[in-house]
Amino acid sequence: MNSQKEDIALFKYGIIIPLINNTHGFRTQKEYINFVVQEKREINGKIYKLTSSNIYKWLNIYRKYGIKGLESKTRSDYKTSRKLNPTITDRIIKLREEYPHITGTAMYKKLIEEQLIQEASVSLNTLLRFIKNNNLKANQITNIERRMFEMEYCNDCWQADTSSGPYIKINNIKYKTYIIMFIDDKSRMVMGFDIYFNDNAINMQRVFKEAIKTYGRPKKLFVDNGGPYDNKQLSYICASLGVELIHAKPYSPESKAKQERLFRTIKDGWMRCTDWNTFSTLEDIKKSLEIFLTDNYINKVHSVTKETPLDRWHKDYNYITFIEEEKIEEAFLHKAFNKVRLDRTIKLNNEYYEIPFKYVGQTIELRYNPNNLEKLYLYENDIKVCEILKVDKIANGKSKRQNGIDYSKMINDERDTIEMEVKS
Repeated sequence: MNSQKEDIALFKYGIIIPLINNTHGFRTQKEYINFVVQEKREINGKIYKLTSSNIYKWLNIYRKYGIKGLESKTRSDYKTSRKLNPTITDRIIKLREEYPHITGTAMYKKLIEEQLIQEASVSLNTLLRFIKNNNLKANQITNIERRMFEMEYCNDCWQADTSSGPYIKINNIKYKTYIIMFIDDKSRMVMGFDIYFNDNAINMQRVFKEAIKTYGRPKKLFVDNGGPYDNKQLSYICASLGVELIHAKPYSPESKAKQERLFRTIKDGWMRCTDWNTFSTLEDIKKSLEIFLTDNYINKVHSVTKETPLDRWHKDYNYITFIEEEKIEEAFLHKAFNKVRLDRTIKLNNEYYEIPFKYVGQTIELRYNPNNLEKLYLYENDIKVCEILKVDKIANGKSKRQNGIDYSKMINDERDTIEMEVKS
């Protein structure tokens, strides 16, 4: 139920954030709202027709209560039902990427062959309607009008993407690396980057958090549709900080041309001109790339803007919005929900944590830093209640129990453990 509420809140947030940040691109707010209400919208498998009163109501609620206020109350007997579940829709998108020219009918037959759908439960028209509504028709991207654009001010929009980095040998084993990078649209300034062995959501969010701490809050974040950039956690982070999250259309690398151009500069001027046999750590690679960017990009006059990215960014410094570090840290905490066992514990990432006795049998909300699982935080109604620490079985075995539970025997039967799936 909590997940459904968050989906609804993020849906509403996506509608109103252009009004809050004044990034809708229309002459007036009324024109933007009139445009939005013309089309039906889908949320959790259901189609809704919005009204202007809906949007104004959500806007007022968000300004007063934030993202939490946008969560709708859900009936206890509410159940979602959709013919195309996330597994199917993800496969449809992948099929379009793998076979750009495949027809809807051929895709339908392939999904049946892969046993993802059954002809009796999902019709061809259902699939064709999904393809049409999500701009997934064959070769549809070639008919899109494109224009050069630039943001009015720095931090109006950041672009983020991942590129393959160099291979390095550690103990005679070759490892592939990934460069995660954020740039500012107007200045082309590098807002943040790092190099990892894994391209995942946690690493992406780590770079994003440090970039916001250093360079302030972007009004928009423009990303692709890969797993590290398309997940509920990132959506909630952006909603908590007032950032409009925008995903590029599938199969459209041209839409992120500025980021792609910088990656090409890095590959031509750095990756292909360096002896990687002399590197053995990620930190060495990062220092090398940092030197390259400082000498050959950040402080070099850009061929289009005719200014260095650093100088161009500093010119708009007075337009930048900075956020308190404490608020940033809280916004980047991951969320999880779990039911507390009779022995006062929950399990997260194969670690056990002890919960106050009064929550036994209840489903609680936990937030945590995915890079530091030594402690979690228990939240109620969006307010931090207390810290949650790992179970100390030795200390519990010596402590006096008031509730008759023998903690010295706790966590001995894996069958009693309530597993919790943690999604980044």
